[in-house]
Amino acid sequence: HFQYTNNEPGMLRLIQRLKTFPLMISHWIGPVMTILQVYHPDSVHAVLTSGAPKNDLGYRFIRSWIGDGLLTSKGSKWFRNRRLLTPAFHYKVLKPYSEIFNKNSLVMVDKFKNLCGQSIEVHTHVGLMTLDTMLQCAMSANTNCQHVTFSKNERKSSRLPGYSSTKQDEVDTFLFEGHDTTASGRFYSVITDTFKYDPTNFRNDLPKLEYLTKFIKESMRLVPPVYAIGRQLEKPLNIKEKDSEHESTIPAGTNIGTSIFALHRHVHFWENPTVFDPERFTKENIAKRPAFAYVPFSAGSRNCIGQNFAMNEMKICLAQVIRNLRLYIDGDSPVPKMQPRLVLQSESGIFVKFEKL
Repeated sequence: HFQYTNNEPGMLRLIQRLKTFPLMISHWIGPVMTILQVYHPDSVHAVLTSGAPKNDLGYRFIRSWIGDGLLTSKGSKWFRNRRLLTPAFHYKVLKPYSEIFNKNSLVMVDKFKNLCGQSIEVHTHVGLMTLDTMLQCAMSANTNCQHVTFSKNERKSSRLPGYSSTKQDEVDTFLFEGHDTTASGRFYSVITDTFKYDPTNFRNDLPKLEYLTKFIKESMRLVPPVYAIGRQLEKPLNIKEKDSEHESTIPAGTNIGTSIFALHRHVHFWENPTVFDPERFTKENIAKRPAFAYVPFSAGSRNCIGQNFAMNEMKICLAQVIRNLRLYIDGDSPVPKMQPRLVLQSESGIFVKFEKL
C-alpha cells in the first residue's frame, strides 16, 4: 500500500512506483478503504474488457448532477442506451457538425484577436466555445454562450420541454463529457501543418492534418483529460502479465481504478515518458506498442462514444487558432500545475498571449 494525495505531487508519486510495481498497486482512500490501481497494458486490458460496471466511489457524486446517463448507468439500462445512441456517432452523421465546429472556433479566434498582447487565461474561452458547440450539435439550439455571461449552475437549472428523464440524463451527460473533457484536453495541444487545412473545405481536409493529429494525441498522452476510470468487480478477475506469465486473481467486490495518467507514462512502454514527442504516434511507432498502452478515450465496450466527435472538434479548433494567431507565454504567467478533479485541469490556470499573424 502507499498513500495517494489528490494533487500533482500525488499523481507523480504513483509514477515513481511503476518500476517497483509495474502491473498494479493498492493504495488507501482515507483511513479505511483501499483501491487497486492498474496501469500496465495487460492489467488495463483485463479490466476494461471484463464488462465490470463503474464503481460508486466517485460516480455517485455526479449522478445527481448529470443523471443516470451513459457515464454513470449500469447493466441493461446502459446497454440499451448505448445501442440506441451509437448510430448517432457514425462518421457520416458527424461530418456535417464540422461546420458548427468551424463557426464556433472562428468566434473564439475573433475574441482572441481583440485580446492580443494580454495574458489570457484560456479555460473559460475554450469552455464556452465547446459549450456552444455541444448545445448546437446535440440539441440544435441557437446559442451564443461565447458572448453571454452566466453562472455555472444555469446549465442544470431547467429541464428540456418534452424530454423524458432518460433523454434529459443523456443530454446532461453529453454536455459534461463533450464540454468539460474536450475543453480540458485542448489546453495542452497546439501547432504546425495546419496550413494544409482549407477553411472552405474542412470536411475533407481533416485527414490531411497528420501532424496536428499526432500533436493532439501526444498532448492527451501526457495530460489525459480523463485521467482515471473506476470499476467494481462483480466476479473474480484473472490478470496475466504476458512477459513474465505471472497470473493474479482479483476477488469480486474489489474497487479498481484504471490510472490512464500512469499508463501513459509507463517507463516500460514509453521511452523518456515525460518528454513531449508527437513522433510517438507515427504508424511505425504505434505498431511497436500494445494496443492498451494508450487509451485516452477508454477502451472495451464502455469506451467513449464521442471520441471521433471530440477529435474532429479539437482538430478544427486548433487549426483555426494556429492559422490566425501566434501563441506565446512569458515569465509573468504561472506555470500550470495539474489538478485532478472530475477531469484533469490546471490548478493555476493556462495563461497564453496572442499575436495576430
